[in-house]
Amino acid sequence: MATWALVVLPSLIGWIAAPESSLGWFSAVSVGSALWFLGHAQSIGAGGLSVSLTPILLLLLNVYIGARFLRRLVAIERVGLTTGEWSRAVARSVVPGFVGGYLAIAALVALLTLAGPASPGFMAIAGVLIVPLAALGFTFLRPEDDAAPAFVRAWFRRGPSWLPAVWHVGWRGAGLLLLVGLAVMLARVLVSFGAIVAMQGQYGINLVAGLVVVVGQLLMMGNAATWALSFVAGPGFGVAVGAAISPAAAHPGLMPLIPALAALPDEATYPRALYAVVLLPIAAGAFIARWVDRDLEFFGNARARFAAVSTAAFIAVAVIAVLTALGNGSLGVDRLSHIGPAVLPFAAALLVEVAGGAALWVAWRLWREREVSSDRVEAAEVAPTDD
Repeated sequence: MATWALVVLPSLIGWIAAPESSLGWFSAVSVGSALWFLGHAQSIGAGGLSVSLTPILLLLLNVYIGARFLRRLVAIERVGLTTGEWSRAVARSVVPGFVGGYLAIAALVALLTLAGPASPGFMAIAGVLIVPLAALGFTFLRPEDDAAPAFVRAWFRRGPSWLPAVWHVGWRGAGLLLLVGLAVMLARVLVSFGAIVAMQGQYGINLVAGLVVVVGQLLMMGNAATWALSFVAGPGFGVAVGAAISPAAAHPGLMPLIPALAALPDEATYPRALYAVVLLPIAAGAFIARWVDRDLEFFGNARARFAAVSTAAFIAVAVIAVLTALGNGSLGVDRLSHIGPAVLPFAAALLVEVAGGAALWVAWRLWREREVSSDRVEAAEVAPTDD
């Protein structure tokens, strides 16, 4: 219900801010309920068109809210149970109850959409389980957390000894990659801020309705961060069919009247030197490897060291690829039937760059450690000894 309120309350505020509307307040609730499904990576149908562009930030907010309520449930149910009893309780009651309760609310929200212009398909009711399942993973897939059931810890123990630490570093690396994309996107927004404000002014709406439009665009910042990250990785992205924006050239095509899209570059062909932007994900890979080195000691086992940093890079890129795939979608009309990067080329390029940066860091550290070791040996050989 908290995730539902996250979209229904702004919908009601937008309805209040549009006094000229002839629709009742329940229509605003219905539209907000349809947006709730969109924020769970599900498609909704509106007037024969399909809308499936998921705001990544809204999806992450839903997962965060679900995880907070799940942590409260864990704190209640965990009291007085041994490790074995807790593992059985997780499998038999906590997970089925949490997922089943979310599914029941999803069915209720689907009924609320019937009074509005947009509604989800039947399969979308089950599809919203992506949020509670992600919240369960966020809460329980923690090998060093007391809330994690025993069978989760057993899974991690079957792997290399460095896997639990690398698991955490990989997720931290995914956050770093998102920050890289977000920084590139914000830089472009700052450069184009005047054009964005001018386009927003063309809407001719009041202050409250304008704020609702701004909030809607802010929720798409996560998607724009993945687009920017695909740009710096090399493959680029498209916001319309036939459009492409990459370090090679920009062909944005005809864009809808959405203020934030004024930040997209104009038609242009770029010099090859712009491909230097791939140094950003390479540098991110080096940071990920540095975190692995800081948290673990490999005692001279170079093969395990390379394997650990490569695994951390893979986890980070896999998280970004999944978010990108969930965020991609359509706005129904022909030119906007596919929005976002091509996931496979983007993920492949990003993995090569991040893993390459991590490997370069390890190779440099091994060289430095060997140099230091050689210097110590030479110093010991020339040092005077007592007769």
